[in-house]
Amino acid sequence: MLLAIWDDGVWEKWAILAGIVVGAYLAVMWVAALYWVYRDAMARSRDPIAHYLAVGAVLLFNLPGLLLYLILRPKTTLTERYEQQLEAEALLHEIRDQPSCPQCRRRIGEDFLTCPYCRASLRAACESCSRALAFGWVVCPYCGAEREMPVQQSRTADAGAPSTASARARRASTATYTPPAKAGDAVAPEAAVDSSP
Repeated sequence: MLLAIWDDGVWEKWAILAGIVVGAYLAVMWVAALYWVYRDAMARSRDPIAHYLAVGAVLLFNLPGLLLYLILRPKTTLTERYEQQLEAEALLHEIRDQPSCPQCRRRIGEDFLTCPYCRASLRAACESCSRALAFGWVVCPYCGAEREMPVQQSRTADAGAPSTASARARRASTATYTPPAKAGDAVAPEAAVDSSP
């Protein structure tokens, strides 16, 4: 009896139904692959020709076209490339903003008074709070204490006022002057005149 029902053409109906289901499934997968390739190509490239070529490959060749696109597509999306560029710029900005010794160009801390590598004087310590101050500052920004200016700066600021350095007695020079020898004269080094006071 079962064979009689099977022989009446029921298997043909089941085969047609299975063919329709499989065909509909393949058509949906094909349209979904087209849509996915288009969106992925838009996310990875700004070139409209590349978008159309990617969709055309999947449209014409279906699964082999999809595999070809997966092999040839750019590795990163536009968003990932933008984020990598931002990270690189932030790193360069951070490196550029780190202080360095003006003499040896090595990295130093912002509160260093002296370079630990070359011993160059970088900043002066505040007399009241002991924080690092730049040489050009006239007041401490941390505690508000007036800063004593170095002798060289005080001379330029107070041109008429006598400073402690200029008030000290000057030591006599120990240098000697020897005039240059003329072309015909041969002078012995002992005979040079000492012009020191």
